[in-house]
Amino acid sequence: MRFPLAFAAFAMMTTSALADGAPNDDSGYSGGSSAMQTAAMLVKTGRYEDAIPKLQKLVFDEPENPDVFNLLGFSLRKTGDLENAGVAYERALALDSRHLGALEYQGELFLMLGQVEKAEANLERLDSLCFFGCDQEKQLKAAIADWRAKNGA
Repeated sequence: MRFPLAFAAFAMMTTSALADGAPNDDSGYSGGSSAMQTAAMLVKTGRYEDAIPKLQKLVFDEPENPDVFNLLGFSLRKTGDLENAGVAYERALALDSRHLGALEYQGELFLMLGQVEKAEANLERLDSLCFFGCDQEKQLKAAIADWRAKNGA
């Protein structure tokens, strides 16, 4: 059964207190459950439509895992569901305000919505978290530059 993402995100907001740990790297997800690893592999291979239902189930199975919400947001964004992608990124960042992948991907979503100022705010956050630079910072910076070049801004 598929539940609307907005409902799932709202339901998860009432769960346990948030941990304030070190920034997450969204590149591997090798330490997660086998279900998470399967979903991550589907995302990595571009099978977003297949990943979404698995990630929606993981929302309930691993409600405190920001990587689940980050991957769900990424998959939803790639399939054009920008509204629910935004909800998923917000939840990922509520769980871990320093989640590098969610900051980058949310910034890219902002660009898709024409909200360059919000994307630049995410870039500033990444800049403050990535003392020696990081891939997420570089990718969002490049995406902003591309957006500006295409939009004459």
